[in-house]
Amino acid sequence: MALDLDALLAKAQEMVENAEPELVPVILAGQQVGVRFLPVSGADWRDLALKHPPRSDVMRDLNVGYNIDALVADYPNVALVDGDSVDDMVREDSEGKKVSKWPAVWGALTATGRKDVSSALWAAHERTPERLVVDAGKASAGSRKKKHS
Repeated sequence: MALDLDALLAKAQEMVENAEPELVPVILAGQQVGVRFLPVSGADWRDLALKHPPRSDVMRDLNVGYNIDALVADYPNVALVDGDSVDDMVREDSEGKKVSKWPAVWGALTATGRKDVSSALWAAHERTPERLVVDAGKASAGSRKKKHS
């Protein structure tokens, strides 16, 4: 049976477009808020990772292969959520250019909040896809007929 490549590519795009947002509770200036992000495509994640090479003296960076703090600070489309209130953190600077306040918010989070957000981003882009591969392999192995010699 031949693969329907166009259908697979369309489904992959649909999965990215319909990804559920992740919400990570954090403390910002003594107040609990949620940091909300949408997972990006594997290509976009890899581009972000390549923009931020690992720091040679940070074991976590060396383990994941990129500067996790810089990647998170540069992550697109992050919002703060407080109940029903959602702030995309995009503001206009003095020149009328749109800028994200996310890097400043990232810098102001507690150490625990930074760890929780970076772990959630890592899991959404590294762990979840890896589990999908493992699960697909298990399903595929279960459907194969065993060869008899």
